[in-house]
Amino acid sequence: MNHRPGCTFGHGFFRIELRSGERRFCRDEQEVEQACALLTTSVIRRVVRDGYCMDDDHGESPDVIQGERFLAMSKTDAMEAMGGISEAEYLRAYRAIEDAVLARDRAISSGAVDRPSIVIKKKGRRVADVAALQVPR
Repeated sequence: MNHRPGCTFGHGFFRIELRSGERRFCRDEQEVEQACALLTTSVIRRVVRDGYCMDDDHGESPDVIQGERFLAMSKTDAMEAMGGISEAEYLRAYRAIEDAVLARDRAISSGAVDRPSIVIKKKGRRVADVAALQVPR
C-alpha cells in the first residue's frame, strides 16, 4: 500500500500520538499493538488511522460512505445508500457530516497539518475502530 498524492499523515498508516506531543508511526495494526504494549496508557493520547490513504477514493466500502460523497448525493440516493434510513435519520446524519466537514476544512485553512477522512457508517453495519485496538490498561 502506498500513500496517496497530497497525503500529510506521515510515513506510516497508523500514528500513535503521545501526551508529550511526540508521534510514533506504524505500518499496520500489529505494529500498533506491539508499540502500545511497550508504552503505558498514561503516555498515549490517541491512536489515529490514515483513512485518507487506506480507504478507497470513492467510499465503496460495504460499511461506510465518504462524508463528502454523502453530502453530494440526492436525498433519496443517500437514504438508500445508507441502508434505507428514515428522513429523520437522514437529516441527523446530513447535519453531523456537514458540521464535521466544515470543521475539518476550517482547521486545514487555519494551518492544520492533518487531513482526516470523514466517513459515515451505514445503518446496521459494524465498523472496526482503532480505539478498539488493545492498549495496555
